[in-house]
Amino acid sequence: MEIRIGYVSMALAIFNNTPSSTFTYKLFSQRPREEAMQRAIEVGRKNLEATRRILYYNAAHGIRLFRLSSSLIPLATHPEVLIDVGEVYKKELAELGGFARRHDIRLSMHPNQFTLLNGKDPVVEAAIRDLEYHAALLDGMGLDDSAVINIHVGGVYGDKASAMERLYEKFPEVPAPVAARMTFENDDKTYTLLETLEVCERLGRPMMLDLHHDWCNPSGTDPLDVLGRIRATWGGRPMKIHVSSPKEEKDFRSHADYINPEPLAAFLRGCREAGMERIDVMVEAKMKDLAALRLAEDLGKIRGLKRTDGGMLKW
Repeated sequence: MEIRIGYVSMALAIFNNTPSSTFTYKLFSQRPREEAMQRAIEVGRKNLEATRRILYYNAAHGIRLFRLSSSLIPLATHPEVLIDVGEVYKKELAELGGFARRHDIRLSMHPNQFTLLNGKDPVVEAAIRDLEYHAALLDGMGLDDSAVINIHVGGVYGDKASAMERLYEKFPEVPAPVAARMTFENDDKTYTLLETLEVCERLGRPMMLDLHHDWCNPSGTDPLDVLGRIRATWGGRPMKIHVSSPKEEKDFRSHADYINPEPLAAFLRGCREAGMERIDVMVEAKMKDLAALRLAEDLGKIRGLKRTDGGMLKW
């Protein structure tokens, strides 16, 4: 079984290189519109350049899984600004996507927690606009649908069953090319593994299993017991999971700096025994790339598990 380990948003090993530089609407509104628009576009271009450096770093260090920052283009979805990212950054996106494909780096995105499809109509409208922005970036990179956009099921609004029905009702409003990239993740407070799996099976979308969230908000079922169902939601795409470790017992939901490899190793062993050929593991840890590389090193010490590159292992 091939295991790919990746990380989120930025590489700490690269000095002074953030892909999430900001330009607020307050600053935008204080300038003449044309000047403000050019400033917003230039900040986005700077973020894409930072992303290019990160992808170069990943390729050099054998890391073939990476989640792009959702804040690449500031104000792109603000209703008073609206930047056509696919057109404005056509050249930059094509170059980033070409590099990722040549080096077999799987990219993904994860909108923030306010991107909900089961809220009130204005919330859903904003969520769809945000999802279209994310899809435009991945489309502009020329990536296939293994480059996913992951969100949570949404709010409960006092009635979980009704809230889930609201999601089923509103999901068809998402444009088909955008929906084709979407995955849903179990969360740490409300929607459990089994509830999220039900949503994914009904909508025909992949489920993004988050192991830490399952520990925080258990469904009463071991993820390995429903591994076959989770795998099936991914179709022909490699299954992807999220992993993090609790910061401490009193702050169990928060992410630690690094990953405790033992719980993950137990899950990966079950995946191997189930005959999986590949699994992609997204590290959500404060130390980002450093945590991903340390995790690969720690897993490589397990008998039978061979580290083949920086973030790549075989079992």
